[in-house]
Amino acid sequence: MTEGTAKRRTIPRWAWHALRLTVIVVVVGLVVWRVDWGAVISAFRVDNIWLLFVAVIANFLSVLLKGAAWKGVVDGLPGLKQRTRYMDLLSPLMVGFLFNTILAARVGEIAKVLLAKRRLARRGEDLSTTVLLGTVVVENIITTIAWVLLVVLIGLFLPLPSYAWIITAVLGVICLVIVVVALLQNPNRQVPPWLSTGSIWRRVTRAFQRLWGAVHESHASLRDPRQMARVAVPSLGTWLAQWAGIYATLGAFGLGYVGWGGAGLLLVTITVAQSFPILPGNLVVFQAAAVVPLTASYGVSAADALAFSIVLQATEMAVGVVIGFIFLLFEGVSFKQLRREAEEEEEALEN
Repeated sequence: MTEGTAKRRTIPRWAWHALRLTVIVVVVGLVVWRVDWGAVISAFRVDNIWLLFVAVIANFLSVLLKGAAWKGVVDGLPGLKQRTRYMDLLSPLMVGFLFNTILAARVGEIAKVLLAKRRLARRGEDLSTTVLLGTVVVENIITTIAWVLLVVLIGLFLPLPSYAWIITAVLGVICLVIVVVALLQNPNRQVPPWLSTGSIWRRVTRAFQRLWGAVHESHASLRDPRQMARVAVPSLGTWLAQWAGIYATLGAFGLGYVGWGGAGLLLVTITVAQSFPILPGNLVVFQAAAVVPLTASYGVSAADALAFSIVLQATEMAVGVVIGFIFLLFEGVSFKQLRREAEEEEEALEN
């Protein structure tokens, strides 16, 4: 860290860690105090263990499809000399999931970009961190639009509560506006005039301008319907696999009566909850996103819903932690080193 960066940092790193630790202790303390753990432990009865294996496989397939969607965005970059190899992006993606699962912040997004940059550099591709980060943003936007489409299709045939429709509509409009602006924007202009900010936000504006330029560059190739299909189809497949994984886990706990509609509702609430990584692995927040709709809309007991939510998250974390750690070993870099590099890169992007 440079002296200038150190002076600009208003809150020391140790203070952020202390704040996060305090939040974790308070939240965990409240959960331990308020939850009837005896009832929860007795609710850990799996009716069909094989359905849990199906859920893990479905979650792994979801990650594989997400990697294919990211590859579709990266392959469309105008500065790319040749199409990327799938493994050059899948391995960084899995390591990124590992970081996002263990840590509270989205450091995993930077970590996977750094690893992808190294792998592509070995093949003679000179892509900046900002450009690759822009591809991550674009892939997430297209994936969110695919999620909105799936939720709408679910809602047409299966009952969904009104709040699920409201959340879906808001996220859908935001993502569509970003895509339309990026596709129609004059390539010689970095930021649309209506997104400009004042001098108070100068540092934020500079960072946003760099990222927006990368996002716009990544969107350029998506004007081609075939290139868009290479991103949109696997993006939709990602959510279909996650939906199937949730339904399989419900069946494993004898909650199959909740049905595909209930699995679709959980897909909405859990996806929104995972957008706000407050605690490591998004613990407690994830559980709340599963328990509330199950108890409020389907009459599932709190103990059964909590036990289900813990196992559901375990089926997802099994992919992110176990497989992500294996890929990290093959990358030849330690967790601590990559985390430090990602945090330093994040600071550089903000300044």
